[in-house]
Amino acid sequence: MAFNRRQSREPIAGQAYTVIKRRILDLTFEPGDLLSETRLSTEFGFSRTPVREAFKRLESEGLVDVIPQQGTFVSPIRREFVVDAQFARSALECAVVRLAAVKRSETSLLELDANLKRQELAASNSDFEELYRLDEEMHQLIAIASGRPAVWDIIADIKVHMDRARKLTLQPRHTPTLIAQHRAIIEAVRASDPDEAAKAMDLHLEFLVAHFDEFIAARPKYAMEIQRPIG
Repeated sequence: MAFNRRQSREPIAGQAYTVIKRRILDLTFEPGDLLSETRLSTEFGFSRTPVREAFKRLESEGLVDVIPQQGTFVSPIRREFVVDAQFARSALECAVVRLAAVKRSETSLLELDANLKRQELAASNSDFEELYRLDEEMHQLIAIASGRPAVWDIIADIKVHMDRARKLTLQPRHTPTLIAQHRAIIEAVRASDPDEAAKAMDLHLEFLVAHFDEFIAARPKYAMEIQRPIG
């Protein structure tokens, strides 16, 4: 995806951080890839300073590893980070979906139903990028229905390590399960059943961790630690 600096009002350092992070999360930059300050600054039209600052922020988030005498590498997908992210996300989203089951409106239900239908269409067309986008939209719609839309921004920050791993779940054999889980969440919200909505949400979010080893087995490179120099 092309990056147009003129379309962004964000400070340059923030722009560099945003675009590099996006490419890490969508696996354009794969775990283990060497990131070059010079190449990225040329590609984005920045000086090297904002790219260097972006690397520091991404290192603090566990998305890149800076190794002396070797360079900056996209970090592996580490199981412990995914588990921690799922734990924190589940705590927030189960609370949010409980509220949504109590406060949902007919409009919010129509929006969720329309989203689910588009998910089914995307799955039938094997359009996994669109399915991923609609998955994100559904969770955001639930936050809006709960009356706590800003909580979705907090969740979005928490779940970054889940996001890379979630890309590995977008396979034909898994999409029926994921869509069925989404349907169960929406039906519990429709039924105004907070307990069932929270249970369905927790089960859905736990799916990634339960199958993490299976997903990584197909791409073992993604979990491979970068060799650091001895001494």
